[in-house]
Amino acid sequence: MNKNRIVLKETNKRDAAGFLLFVFLLPYVCACLWGHVGVDKNALHQNKEQEETENVINYEVQADMGWGVWKIPLEEYLVYKLESVIPEEYEKEALKAQAVLLRTEVVQTLMEEGSERLCVSGDGMDKWYETDQSVTEELEIYQEAVEETDGLYLSYQGEPIQASYFKLSNGQTRDAGEMWESGKYPYLTSVDCIQDKASKDYSSVVSVSKVNYLYALKPYVEQGYSIEDIWEGMQLDVDDAGYVTNVSFVSGENMIGQIDGEAFRHLFSLPSASFEVNQEKAQIVFHVTGIGHGFGMSQYSANCMALNGETYDQILKKFFFGTELAKIE
Repeated sequence: MNKNRIVLKETNKRDAAGFLLFVFLLPYVCACLWGHVGVDKNALHQNKEQEETENVINYEVQADMGWGVWKIPLEEYLVYKLESVIPEEYEKEALKAQAVLLRTEVVQTLMEEGSERLCVSGDGMDKWYETDQSVTEELEIYQEAVEETDGLYLSYQGEPIQASYFKLSNGQTRDAGEMWESGKYPYLTSVDCIQDKASKDYSSVVSVSKVNYLYALKPYVEQGYSIEDIWEGMQLDVDDAGYVTNVSFVSGENMIGQIDGEAFRHLFSLPSASFEVNQEKAQIVFHVTGIGHGFGMSQYSANCMALNGETYDQILKKFFFGTELAKIE
């Protein structure tokens, strides 16, 4: 009986020691069985975040400042660019629509080049290089427009569009299909902009002396013809929106010269290619309506829409048929 008791006590000591060893090793056992799962999950999560960071496109702009290159993040560059192309007194929704178009321009260029870096001229950007409080306040409305459209650009069938814009139409935007029959820009269709006619800048008059008129046309017209020959033989081709697409010069049955409508208007510094022309005693007089090439978004109309409560995405949908917003990822 005593022997059995002694054996029983020894057995209890062994059990107790085993139990204590189990308790002592339990945390390590748990760590081995389950702890590594958490580590793997954290590692996977970190790897996923790293991969996502590596896949993010970080577009950068390099501005040639003359004294060197200024490297600017895309979104910061857009603030400066926005300030240079649209009046600050315009409604924010109009500014936001313009910000999307500027971003679209950059994205389209960089995608075509297969690059993440855009090189631009730094002309006019010196005032932004070292900003003080007054400059920061001046840019505030533009900063907000860029931030509130962060990363957004306009696309058509998954590709960034030709983001055309201009100041003021002649009452209607132009259909790109009339200029380029290839159908390359199906989203650039003609849009009514009746409100543009109310702008104080809607109409203008440009006068050119007959001598300067003939001199400017010399590279485009065969030699040996007088100003009267050129004037009497001038023919204007006009699209449905009223913009001149082509200027031809004919003498009898012979074509003696031809020039594209946009090139013609730049040749004589006309605000747009929507014009009529008259000959006076000593000069040629152009009566012009609108400002700009007429394709895409009229900034003046965009502002009128914003004043009427329409949002930037509604504005863009009006001027760019069948497009949708996409985001840089």
